[in-house]
Amino acid sequence: MSDMKKNDPRYGSLSHGDEQQLFEMIKRGASRRDVLKYFMASGATLAASGVLFGSATKAFAETPKMGGRLIMAGDQHGPNDTLDPALFTSAVDYFRGRMYYGSLTRLTDELGYEPELAEEVLSNDDATEWTFKLRKGVEFHDGKSLTADDVIYTMNRHLGEESVSKAASLVTMVDRWEKVNDHEVKAVLNSPNADLPIALGTFHFKILQEGTTDFSTAVGTGPYKVKEFAPGVRTIGTRFENFWGEGGYLDELEHYGIGDSTSRLNAFLAGDVDAMVNLPPKAIDQVQGTDGKDIWSLQAGAYVNITPRLDMEQSSNQHMWQAMQLLQDRQRLLKGVLKGQGSLGNDQPINAAYFDHCPDIPQRELDPEKAKWHWEQSGIGSTPVPVVAAEVAPGAVEQCLFMQREGQKIGANFDVKKVTTDGYWGAVWLKEPICVASWNMRPTANIMMTLAFEGSAAWNETRWNNDNFNQLLVDVRGETDPDARRQKYCDLQTMIHEENGMSLPVHRNYVDAAASYVKGRSNVPLNNFGGAESPVTLWRDA
Repeated sequence: MSDMKKNDPRYGSLSHGDEQQLFEMIKRGASRRDVLKYFMASGATLAASGVLFGSATKAFAETPKMGGRLIMAGDQHGPNDTLDPALFTSAVDYFRGRMYYGSLTRLTDELGYEPELAEEVLSNDDATEWTFKLRKGVEFHDGKSLTADDVIYTMNRHLGEESVSKAASLVTMVDRWEKVNDHEVKAVLNSPNADLPIALGTFHFKILQEGTTDFSTAVGTGPYKVKEFAPGVRTIGTRFENFWGEGGYLDELEHYGIGDSTSRLNAFLAGDVDAMVNLPPKAIDQVQGTDGKDIWSLQAGAYVNITPRLDMEQSSNQHMWQAMQLLQDRQRLLKGVLKGQGSLGNDQPINAAYFDHCPDIPQRELDPEKAKWHWEQSGIGSTPVPVVAAEVAPGAVEQCLFMQREGQKIGANFDVKKVTTDGYWGAVWLKEPICVASWNMRPTANIMMTLAFEGSAAWNETRWNNDNFNQLLVDVRGETDPDARRQKYCDLQTMIHEENGMSLPVHRNYVDAAASYVKGRSNVPLNNFGGAESPVTLWRDA
């Protein structure tokens, strides 16, 4: 009740006993008339009694209820599904990781951070040392208490040349982790990084128990513990009764992938699943017009793109990829395919959703004449150019088909090969000379560019490597002058726009769908299902 009083000043005049009586009456199904009579008899006015009833009813309806089961449908799954956070690749991994693990920090809807397993985060003056004071009383699923040794073990898996972590590039500035005491650790950096606590709230830095090497299951500190995990099939979690925080309200939470968007939509409309990711834009009106079905939409900087490998002979021709960029029908993708749920892309990842977006880069448009000139310079002629595409996100396949259509007008022959999403990230992405990709937004421009464009990053999908870019990406982390910071971020984005080779025609919003009884939906704009943060807060209103 203290939270109710703090969040709604209209409860301030009620005694604790009156508060309890009010909520007990509503819980038992008391009518508006019953409540008005009760409070008017106590001396309240008719208007005040009515306000109290309305506010309390709404607050009671929004109070999480324990119990029940939800089934959440993702869009990608395959044999590379994993419970090892360092190896997470897809949205199903991220959601699953949030079910079973916790992090030192967690991200907010505004893309800041707040403490999670660390109850306090402190920095020295130049952001080269970060201290994390751990919560006491946090338990892993096997009953062991969280200590500094678990954090040190986890973080060391992301450091060093031998690290297999997909997010190792985000912590290359960390020289070492030190144990201060059983509940305090320190990160010592070799260069300033004010974004470190934000980076540690992203998907890959979930805290493991010291010595963990078996990832056939997950022993974490999250709100659910593993009941079933079958890679490429599904996972089921059951409530962890000793979860340290608020959340984990469901008896069971199931998550699995349905690769085909039509099948996923049909399963949702039929009630076979309770929520689905990546609602096809053409189905938005249908879902909005269906009783008991809601849209779960977040504005974001996510994007789809086409990635030529610059280290492969088949895809490294500069004139070829410049023509590909100029053949993108961006307006048609945004309006016709995404139904306006997004914004124009400009062949670099940082759109206006980011604080450090550079608005000065001229918008690249569909330009068949200029594309034709580049294509003629490429010397490729009518030789087929394979492009592998899968429906990894709305617009991913269409961007290729539109490019293919425009290319035919200038004599280019793009051979679009559509494949299934099942296993796509392990079998196709980063392997084929030219393929599509889909990227989630990251909380800062630096994190996004470090993860995907820094020369040695595991997910540098075009294999572009520019020494000036790599160094500037480090230097800007310690830049305190606003004008200098702005110019450096514009320089970084311009280099990607001009040199990286990828086509990025549109940024997309996250548009999911959920049954109306699915409550507690989160709104972190970094992934589907509220930034994959929702496992903690979801509950079912029966």
